[in-house]
Amino acid sequence: MIGTPELIVVGIVAVVLLFGAGKVPELARSLGQAMGEFKKAQREAELDLKRMEDSMTRQKMPPQPEKKGEEVNIRQVARYMGIETEGKTDEELKKEVEVKLESTSQ
Repeated sequence: MIGTPELIVVGIVAVVLLFGAGKVPELARSLGQAMGEFKKAQREAELDLKRMEDSMTRQKMPPQPEKKGEEVNIRQVARYMGIETEGKTDEELKKEVEVKLESTSQ
């Protein structure tokens, strides 16, 4: 019966016979670079997937505004929804929030 160590030795001998002793280090280097590129691409794909999952989780979360007594801070809600708050009154922000809510619910 042929075991794993014997198969490895046969494989090495076959590579040396097919490509010559001078090409073996070059082949090993190329194989190592290919494995490195594969692992790099795998890590990048995993990071992209994690970022996508995080972004989906954030989009599903309802706004969590600060409360002052029973009042909701309209500026914080507007910022959470991506509305520019600089130089706008609370009434203007309320209208923009309502418009945005209506457009997303349709």
